[in-house]
Amino acid sequence: MRYIIGGALILLMCGNLSAQRLRFQFPSEMWHLGELTLKDGNQLEGTIKYDLQADVIQLRTDERIRTFAASQIEQFRIFQEDIGQYRTFYSISFMNDNGYKRPKLFELVFEGNTSLLAREFISITTRTARNPYFNGTNRFFDPYGGVRSNRVRFLDHNLYLVNSKGQISLLTTNRKDVIYSFEEKHSELKKFIKQQRLKMDKIEDVISLVQHYNQLVSL
Repeated sequence: MRYIIGGALILLMCGNLSAQRLRFQFPSEMWHLGELTLKDGNQLEGTIKYDLQADVIQLRTDERIRTFAASQIEQFRIFQEDIGQYRTFYSISFMNDNGYKRPKLFELVFEGNTSLLAREFISITTRTARNPYFNGTNRFFDPYGGVRSNRVRFLDHNLYLVNSKGQISLLTTNRKDVIYSFEEKHSELKKFIKQQRLKMDKIEDVISLVQHYNQLVSL
C-alpha cells in the first residue's frame, strides 16, 4: 500500500492562497524530469509539462517537443524538484456529464484496495483589495468607496474514489456523501470521522479516511 501526495496538492493543503500566488506556477507552465508510457507500450524519457484540464502532456527531448493526448497515454511520472517527490498519473476512461466515456488524466494520491485519485483544475475567485491611497493617513474622498475587487486564479482539485471493482466516483465535501461512496463499513467510517474530527474538504483527512477503510476491510 502506498501513500502518495502530489506536490501541487501539498501546496493546496498548506494553503495560504496569497502566499501561493507569490511563488506558484500553474502545472501547464512548468517542466519536470519524467518518463512516459504510451498505450502501445513505448516508453519515453525527457522533461514533461502537463495540463489536466486539457488532458494532454508535452514531452521535450533533444529540443524537440511532442504533444500527447490522454487517449495515447498509459501513464506518466514526473519528479517535482521543489518538494523532492515523484508524482504518478494514469490515463483512465471516465464517464463525462453527457454519459460518454473518454480517457482522462488522474493523479494517484493514495493506492490500496480502494484508492484515491485527484484532478487539478484552475479556479477563479474574487478577492477584495482596498486602495491604499485612501487608507491610513490618506483619508480623502474615494468615489469608489476605497474597495477594489480582483479576480484571482488559483489551483484547486477534485478527488475521486476508486473501489475494489475499479469504479470511479467523484467525492464531494459532504460527509454523508463521502461515507456512502465506500462499498461498506459506513457506521465505522462515520465513527472514525467523528473521533478524528476529519474534514472532507482537506486532502490529508480524506486520505486518512481511505487508509482507515482499507484497514477495516482487510481485517
